[in-house]
Amino acid sequence: MNNYVSNGFKGVLACSLVALQLATFGTAAYAEEGDAASIPSISSVNGDPSLSTAREDQLVKSSQSVNDSSAVKREGSHHVLTMTDKSSQMVHNGEKVQAAQVITIRNGVAYAPLKSLATRYEYTVTYDAATKQSAASSGSQNIRFKPDSKSIVVNGKPVTAAGTIYTYKGSMMVPLKSWAQLTNSSLKVSGKSYTLEWAKSEVVKFKEPVAEFQTDKEEYRMGEHIRYEDTSYDEESKIVKRTWKGKQPAYFEPGIHEITLEVQNQHGLKHTVTKSVRITDNQLYTQADYAMLYSPQGGKISVAGGDVLNYTPVPYHVVTSPMTFVRSNSPEHLLGDEGIAYRDVLSGKFRINIHNQNRSQQDLTVYLLATNRNQTDANLTLDAFGMGGPTQYVSTSGKVAVSRYLGSHAKGEQVNAMKVPAGKTVVVLPDISKAPIKPGLTMTSYSEISTDAELEFSVVILDPAKEPIKALPQLSLMDRDGKHVRGTFSEGNRTLEVQGLHGEKAERLVIGDNASDIFVDGVDRVTGLDEINIGNTGVLYNMEVEVAPRTVVALNARGGHYAGAFLVNGQVVNMTDDSILLNPDEAGVLYRTGNQSEKVKFSFVLASGSNLPLHMLFLPMPEMKE
Repeated sequence: MNNYVSNGFKGVLACSLVALQLATFGTAAYAEEGDAASIPSISSVNGDPSLSTAREDQLVKSSQSVNDSSAVKREGSHHVLTMTDKSSQMVHNGEKVQAAQVITIRNGVAYAPLKSLATRYEYTVTYDAATKQSAASSGSQNIRFKPDSKSIVVNGKPVTAAGTIYTYKGSMMVPLKSWAQLTNSSLKVSGKSYTLEWAKSEVVKFKEPVAEFQTDKEEYRMGEHIRYEDTSYDEESKIVKRTWKGKQPAYFEPGIHEITLEVQNQHGLKHTVTKSVRITDNQLYTQADYAMLYSPQGGKISVAGGDVLNYTPVPYHVVTSPMTFVRSNSPEHLLGDEGIAYRDVLSGKFRINIHNQNRSQQDLTVYLLATNRNQTDANLTLDAFGMGGPTQYVSTSGKVAVSRYLGSHAKGEQVNAMKVPAGKTVVVLPDISKAPIKPGLTMTSYSEISTDAELEFSVVILDPAKEPIKALPQLSLMDRDGKHVRGTFSEGNRTLEVQGLHGEKAERLVIGDNASDIFVDGVDRVTGLDEINIGNTGVLYNMEVEVAPRTVVALNARGGHYAGAFLVNGQVVNMTDDSILLNPDEAGVLYRTGNQSEKVKFSFVLASGSNLPLHMLFLPMPEMKE
């Protein structure tokens, strides 16, 4: 959707249970972490989700927060405990030890004395004479056993044991299967032999990172540029996130201003530091002058939108280069119908722009398919590609797609290559089909493709559950919506030839107005009707301008909001980095010259989902002050 307006304004680890399916007799194997077989995680045991396995002078006011990530459990020593039916002898890591009672089979369930097991696991066992309950504890885990019951209480929540717990000669006998589950152990049974294996976790504590920064001085005038140096560090790991609060490149109100930096390392540990700077009543630059001098490429400056129309126009000569491009943008709004949104037979090198918004109540997927109706195989290469969305914001979809396309185009490396067998159909752009477009979302793509034979290209709208190649023969051609552009155009590359030096005074170069920059003509191959490429989306523009010393080159949206990207001397500059151009009183910085004139190269594709025309401004910078 390009709208054209002429010069207008528009936990607890407590019980990481594993679902063991243990046959007490016979041979069965269960493995935990680090073993040959793994036990899957579970969401609950016996319906209990708590047993899930899912896991004024310059002031310095430092603070830190350390969360549970400071203590990380790592697998440490490996333990093996072997027991034999009707024997009280156990072997722990090759050393013979004596159990309080023999291993016993009762009602098909293998039992062992609780205290003997707990000792090997370094659990503490206590006994409550009043309730006749025994408890095994380790760290945050507390497991309570009650005789003549199948209920085990884990950190206050009950689970069902594999068999009835009982006492024998003063020992609490517990099912081996349940103990294995509760302690995250593997249990292997071979004949009369039972083997428990587990890894004793070692708690490793990590230090928090250190947040630190400096400013180049402690006191500034209003509008004076502040230089920050981030000297944060982490001795043990890597800082992965930095969050600033109150940080400004310059302040325009006097007083004390606080700046806070929070850093976070890869273990989730955080540390913050807060410092303050003093701003005096003296003013160095106004906000407008400061932005002209310091706002970075991709940032914004303020302009008087009404005054822009009085800037001196920059004349240029348009030179068109043959390059086929296709624009599939009608229907733009998908209402739930399936079909072929556009189709044409193409060969050689060409560009395709697809832009759609899902306004139905169902998911829809967009495909680009190529059908080879020749008798021989064909070769296809994807030379450049950029995709935006699916996203809620139409302008963001177009901006991201253009930015990525220009980056890919500048890189000059082949994105993909495929063979299209004779008589077959292939999916050309799998990336645009990976995720369906959900209701209310928009997706945009720009592709540059080369083929060595004629292929029939189809833009297909389909239910995500259907297979596109199989469905293609049954699909009908979709009607255009009568508002947006659909067609094939032959003049896909355009050079704007600009003479002279620009920027010694305020000037404007007009783009996409259909007066200086005429929209290209083409044909809707589905209907055979003539088509005008309103907005010239899909056309790749190039120009080189000699820019005067100390000049800001900026982009000003005249028809409403605009979000896109430009290549400036081969580097992608977004319009803008953190936002969009909302109205004619804003401009996005494309480039800033130094103390000498420069020849600056610009390449761009006007983005889908934004408004035209655009004015490229050449603005003299204010004088630098000490």
